[in-house]
Amino acid sequence: MSPHALRSPRLISIALIAGLCMPALAGAAEHSLDGVNFTGPLITPNPAGMPKGNAYVEPYLIRVNSDSYYDDDGRRHDSGERSSAWVTVLPIAYGLGQHVTAQINLSAARAETGDARSRGFRAGDTTAQVQYLLQAPNEDGTRPAIAVSLSQRYATGSYDRIDGNPLNAQGDGVQRTTFGLGMQQVVWLPNGRPLRWRGQLSASPAPARVALNDSSVYGTPHGFRGNIAPGSLLGISAAAEYSFNSRWVGVFEFAASRQSDRQLSGYAPGEDGAAQRIDLRLPGSRNLTLAPAVEYHFSPNVGLIAGVEFTVAGRNTGSYINPQVALGMFF
Repeated sequence: MSPHALRSPRLISIALIAGLCMPALAGAAEHSLDGVNFTGPLITPNPAGMPKGNAYVEPYLIRVNSDSYYDDDGRRHDSGERSSAWVTVLPIAYGLGQHVTAQINLSAARAETGDARSRGFRAGDTTAQVQYLLQAPNEDGTRPAIAVSLSQRYATGSYDRIDGNPLNAQGDGVQRTTFGLGMQQVVWLPNGRPLRWRGQLSASPAPARVALNDSSVYGTPHGFRGNIAPGSLLGISAAAEYSFNSRWVGVFEFAASRQSDRQLSGYAPGEDGAAQRIDLRLPGSRNLTLAPAVEYHFSPNVGLIAGVEFTVAGRNTGSYINPQVALGMFF
């Protein structure tokens, strides 16, 4: 999963997957999910939620690597310097009721750029979420699970007043609310093995302005006083998991996101010491990533997933390759 959580044309892809799968549903009631194990893919969240009184914990270890970026025309360029980080993300989900699941995501990172490094692992932002299951799946999974969610991101990571080492900042200061709609379904293939697909659509309205002081993750100089107006976000992701047997599962996933323009405003001291007005528009960004992975299940309650997420297209955003591994544990 990334330490990261958002990703619209993709709805078409999800509909196409569902349409192609419909012929395979005939006779699906004869199948059973006994002995079939899934951990879930790397990015797209689980719309089925947790049974009441049960919990799911899935710590991630992610290596972020970036040495290029996409410009305003979508062309890729070398950055001239490699940036990387070790990121840990800890999602904890708990079933509050038959249809309600609560989840919290904690994160921390240790960043590197050239010879510079952050001072150990630094706390990132935190996300809390409540999900409501509109339609529960049936026993063989052929009836789709459909859920809506509401998540709130809290600015627990540092993002301004970073006059020392700028790599110590691991947050963005944005208190963001996100609405989500997810769907998941099992399709039984002619060989008798299940393929589970899921999709997620998310939307986040533009949140309140974030006050900024001194140096910040937005490149403001020392002495700056002002704010940034964050843009809205749209995201979509879809994934498929094919169960080879009770232990091994192959995964393929894609995700896309779009952020609108942001506006940076404020004052900073000039060379003569007088305050100078700063008004800067930060153009909107787009990002498309793929994430193949493989799962191995030690038991029905414990599974390991390892894969890599990488960008294939973008605009005004960095290009990255992120190997990652996560251990899912059901209690």
